[in-house]
Amino acid sequence: MGRVGDIGLSVLAHAALFGLFAVSFQMTGITDQANPGTEQSVQAVAVEEAEVQQAIEALEAEEAEEAAEQRRREEELAELEAEREREAERLAAEREAAEAAEQARREAEAEAERQREAAEQARREAEAEAERQREAAEQARREAEAEAEAEAERQREAAEQARREAEAEAQRRAEREAEARRQAEREAEARRQADAEALREARGTYDAAIRQRVESTWTRPAGIPDGLSALVAVRLGPGGIVLSVEVARSSGNAAFDRSAVTAVRRADPLPMPDDPDLAQPYREGIEMVFAPDA
Repeated sequence: MGRVGDIGLSVLAHAALFGLFAVSFQMTGITDQANPGTEQSVQAVAVEEAEVQQAIEALEAEEAEEAAEQRRREEELAELEAEREREAERLAAEREAAEAAEQARREAEAEAERQREAAEQARREAEAEAERQREAAEQARREAEAEAEAEAERQREAAEQARREAEAEAQRRAEREAEARRQAEREAEARRQADAEALREARGTYDAAIRQRVESTWTRPAGIPDGLSALVAVRLGPGGIVLSVEVARSSGNAAFDRSAVTAVRRADPLPMPDDPDLAQPYREGIEMVFAPDA
């Protein structure tokens, strides 16, 4: 629109110039008619032609200036257009860069989200695996504890069985030992009784021999009644020698008591067994009933 307007102005300027030429020509004609062939009229025409030439030159200069201004404006417009295009390109580049950055941001966020989801999934799987391992370990622990308890129970039962068997064996052994002890005691008692019986028999034999020997040496005191008896304690030494003799229980008759003691001393040495065990009571002292009338 600016360039079309400038062309229109230029056309109007040329039209005005031609109009000026026409007016000048008419005026020149009038002058020539008034003063034909005069120097003044020639000069007037020359002046007018110079003015027209100047006007033309001025118009041409103006046109040239307008053309230069037009070119300047066109150049400015071109520069503005180029600037607009560069700005548009810059904006387009910025938009493209912004869109690329936004796309990269969205992709980065999507990738971060995928990584987060993958990490969360991995965490859940790890937790699930850890839970499975924990449950497996717990199950293994429970099974191990159950097996250990069962083994301990088996061992306790085996130990209890062994204890019962040992107790039964100990009981049987104790019973056997007790029976053996009882048997040994019975045998020992039998032997003891046999020995005691043999000792009694032997003692009876020696006691009878001692009593017979003492009574054989006894002299009855005059005037004593019949049927008297006294208990006489006698202690013998080696070979039957009489170490001591005394009345342990009196007959109630002093003469009879003295005669009993005298009879023992007269019978010295008394019969004495050679067996040390059998002779031991005689060495320690025996009590003999002295009753010659019995």
